[in-house]
Amino acid sequence: AGSDFDRLAVTVMGQTGGEVSSTVEAPRDPTAPVQSHTKHLLKVPGATALIIGGVIGTGVFTLPSSLAPYGMLALVALVIVALGASSVGLLFAMLARRVPRAGGPYAYPHEVFGDLTGFTAAWSYWLTTAVGNAGIVVSWVFYVNAMFGWDSDNQARNFVIALVGLWVPVGINMIGLDHVRRFQVVTVIVKVIPLIFMATVGIGYAIARWNFPAWNPSGGVPWEVVTTAGALVLFIYLGVEDATSAAGRVENPATTVPRATIIGTLVCAVLYVLSTLAIFGLVPGSELTQTGAPFSVAIQEMTGIPWSGQAIAFFAVVSGIGALNGLTLLVAEVPRAAAADGIFPRIFTTITKRDAPWVGLLTSAVLATALVVISGLGSSGLSMFNTLILITGITSALPYFLTAMASMYLLLARGERPHPAALARDLAVTLVAAIFSIWCIVGSGIQPVIYAAILIAVGYVVYGLDRAKRRRTQM
Repeated sequence: AGSDFDRLAVTVMGQTGGEVSSTVEAPRDPTAPVQSHTKHLLKVPGATALIIGGVIGTGVFTLPSSLAPYGMLALVALVIVALGASSVGLLFAMLARRVPRAGGPYAYPHEVFGDLTGFTAAWSYWLTTAVGNAGIVVSWVFYVNAMFGWDSDNQARNFVIALVGLWVPVGINMIGLDHVRRFQVVTVIVKVIPLIFMATVGIGYAIARWNFPAWNPSGGVPWEVVTTAGALVLFIYLGVEDATSAAGRVENPATTVPRATIIGTLVCAVLYVLSTLAIFGLVPGSELTQTGAPFSVAIQEMTGIPWSGQAIAFFAVVSGIGALNGLTLLVAEVPRAAAADGIFPRIFTTITKRDAPWVGLLTSAVLATALVVISGLGSSGLSMFNTLILITGITSALPYFLTAMASMYLLLARGERPHPAALARDLAVTLVAAIFSIWCIVGSGIQPVIYAAILIAVGYVVYGLDRAKRRRTQM
């Protein structure tokens, strides 16, 4: 998932420090650039790099194993989700032009539909980050074991590794944002090295062997197979919407942000498709489904050298701890920003002397730890990884859908309509994003939907208790 500090920085900028307003501003000229006091504004290449850095996370390093049962149809799902993710990014870019000061994954539903809808979007997105942290650490455990050549069935050791991955970033975030930034600088570039290597050298080896799996080895209805695989794939595109929060630091954002969103998403899609195709051609499907570290297995197949798998695992481990570190701050900043808007309990605005939102940090880490404990890791780790990322697909698609409905309202119900050609374009983007969101939820399957529904229901209990408490204090 997109969870490094580049994504984090722009998200926090858009959600904190007064950037999220409590009222919808008057419409503005969509072609007018957003004013900024930043001297060096990002152009298309810089904004594109920001998006690529934000989207590429750690889930992609385990995803080929999750997609192996679906064969080559999984590549179709990769392409469809890339297009859908682009529509989501463009949706947020479009809204950022129309409501310049509103930003973040919940602000638009909150602005348009009120507190309850805003809470639903905020809670769902917070669950996305918290559950995503658990999914990332499961993948990270696989690669730590691969790096050291350890047996992945040692439950006690797996749990200790997971605790390190979840709680060390909490400690780093507790000591201040500057330390988070310094830590992230080390990991930003490292994570793309395995993808680039597999998408270039690896694909060459795979084509030479030409041992790719069948198109539909499961034998299921093709469209249903693609839909299920697509729900898994959404996890590795999370974060494509966050680049719009940096509009104030982008030159001519009305055109730069949409272009960078499309280019950045397409670059990620190419890396994802080619690296997955390479692994499919290098490692038999039956072997892929038995490992959570497919990149390590694939490079061993290429070189025949056991330690080569450990070497590439190192890059995944460094990428993973960077992703966990960045997402840990994001997972605390989402409830902090929502609490500042009055839709989360006030306690989430509590900070330490070093400006660390400690309540959100601890609450989110406890939730992620509980999910890891339930997962059991070990031999069931890949199965639970799939379940966790399917849950995040649901909890992220819900805010996307609510945002699309907010966009529909702004376009049609409020009379703030652009030129007919621009209206048609914006409606098309909105409809595609809405349909894509529903498609991802439907493809997740009944069990993840039930888990997500339970977690969201808990949120409504929290919301109700908080509303009651606020009323009592106002009497």
